[in-house]
Amino acid sequence: MNQYFLNRITVRMKMIIVGMLLGCGMATTSHAQIKQGETITRTLTDTIQVTDHRERVITNPFWSNWFVMADAGVNAYWGDCPVGKFKDRLTPQFNVGFGKWVTPGFGLNLEFTGFRSKGDKGIEGLYTRGSKTYYDADGNKYWKEKIKWWNIGINAMFNVTRLIAGYEGDNSPRLLNHFIASVGIGATHHYDLPYGSANEWAGMLELQYSRFFSARKDLSLDVKLRGLFYETKYDGVFNHQLFDENISLNVGLTYFFKERGWGRTVTNTTIYKQDDDQINQLNNEINALRKKNAEAALASQKSAEALQKVITFPYLVNFVIDKVNVVNREKVNLRSVANMIKATPDQKYFICGYADKYTGSVKRNVWLAKHRAKNVFKLLTEEFGVPAHQLVVSDKGGVDNMYYNDPQLSRSVIITKCEE
Repeated sequence: MNQYFLNRITVRMKMIIVGMLLGCGMATTSHAQIKQGETITRTLTDTIQVTDHRERVITNPFWSNWFVMADAGVNAYWGDCPVGKFKDRLTPQFNVGFGKWVTPGFGLNLEFTGFRSKGDKGIEGLYTRGSKTYYDADGNKYWKEKIKWWNIGINAMFNVTRLIAGYEGDNSPRLLNHFIASVGIGATHHYDLPYGSANEWAGMLELQYSRFFSARKDLSLDVKLRGLFYETKYDGVFNHQLFDENISLNVGLTYFFKERGWGRTVTNTTIYKQDDDQINQLNNEINALRKKNAEAALASQKSAEALQKVITFPYLVNFVIDKVNVVNREKVNLRSVANMIKATPDQKYFICGYADKYTGSVKRNVWLAKHRAKNVFKLLTEEFGVPAHQLVVSDKGGVDNMYYNDPQLSRSVIITKCEE
């Protein structure tokens, strides 16, 4: 009986080991034979598998991907009286700033822009002091105006190239050409000292083409088409025009500081080496143990059948008068009863305690019957290994003589089969 259960436990352990090996897709050492007492080891290799998803990057620290920029070019002003020649509206413009790319496709910058605009004005006043005058074909008089100004603005940048193509990776020769769109808001100060000045809000739209000089992407040549849009009072004339605007075309450079670029997300992957010969060896051992287990089960079944011929139910366990402890003589027989119960795992059994009602009080007899049944249950489960779910415990207290008119036989516990 003990060999049967030992074999079952051994098979379980072997199956757990092989299941873990097969489930992980690995085996262990390079030895094909497993000897008695030999330790099975696993050879494993840790690798890092880089995710190649274009849109997935690691968020960069605050001080990463900062840049400075500077550009200069030509500016054309459109005010309320755009009657002069286009070339007469052209003035130089410069721009300096710094910013940070938060992600490969989105960034922010702060920039300072200036410095003058030229146009035409239909009335004399601010920005026309001492300027030249002329007449159009209809005889209307105009003054040449000159407006000095500067603007500080914060802008949101969208790298259209990376938003569409994804991030190319650090030091990649791909995507050396970038197209960027920006939109922002700023504060503009324009003046004609000592005659006067004014402040107002301005909006900014910009299209930028950048060409990097190397795969490091630390320096780019930029071409920018920028529009600054003001309230129509920018030139001191209130007309039906929605905006006064400066449109510029600039060329410049952008330098990216050393901590630039984004890391890829990574996945730690453990790769196990597999030894098919050893797995086959373990499978053979499991099959051999299964065979032994089947043979042991058959032997156990035969033993149970033999016990059923020897042990009959109901089975009576006798006790000394006014005692609840199971004596050794009864323990010898109860061991065989326990083996019989374990050999029939689908069968349940009643354990019922009794006392002789002609000896002792009613209360005492109830206590005796209860504890006799309890002690038999404890002996079967804790010492002889009977599963507790196979046993149902009850007691009857003090009773009349149950067998042969002998009160000694009522001082007992009776074990019977539970009938379905």
